[in-house]
Amino acid sequence: LIAQSAAPVRTTGGMLVMPHHTLADCPPLDLLLVPGGWGTRAEVDNRTLIDWIAARGAAIETLTSVCTGSFLLAQAGLLDGRRVTTHWRSLERMRDTYPQVRVVFDRHWVDDGRVVTSAGISAGIDMALRLVARFHGDAIARATARHMEYPYPASDERRI
Repeated sequence: LIAQSAAPVRTTGGMLVMPHHTLADCPPLDLLLVPGGWGTRAEVDNRTLIDWIAARGAAIETLTSVCTGSFLLAQAGLLDGRRVTTHWRSLERMRDTYPQVRVVFDRHWVDDGRVVTSAGISAGIDMALRLVARFHGDAIARATARHMEYPYPASDERRI
């Protein structure tokens, strides 16, 4: 978990999350997952965070987001020309705010090579299982889903 400072981060529900690293001392990463939620609306204007995401995101092997975390990636210029999705309530806002992004309305998650975006929370789980399959094989991904007592995603089709 990476945050702008080492101070606990308070979630919308009031839970405190302790970062492992700050933006300044974050080690090299192979994969960056940017979460979404209400906080992204304010953070999209946080130049320090957006610049960090832009720099890290440009150099990273796999860049992902869940829900409205995609807005932070778009603000950082990392989604230009790419196919992406986000929470169903934010699809039109993404399309209207970032016209250079190719918004996909009918997918639960979208795999555009090194950039993978997902819709809301359950879509993020589905995306994560597909990433497990990408890096460790289908058998491991299916075993992970079974261990979680979660259905392995049959497709990327949006289900609402």
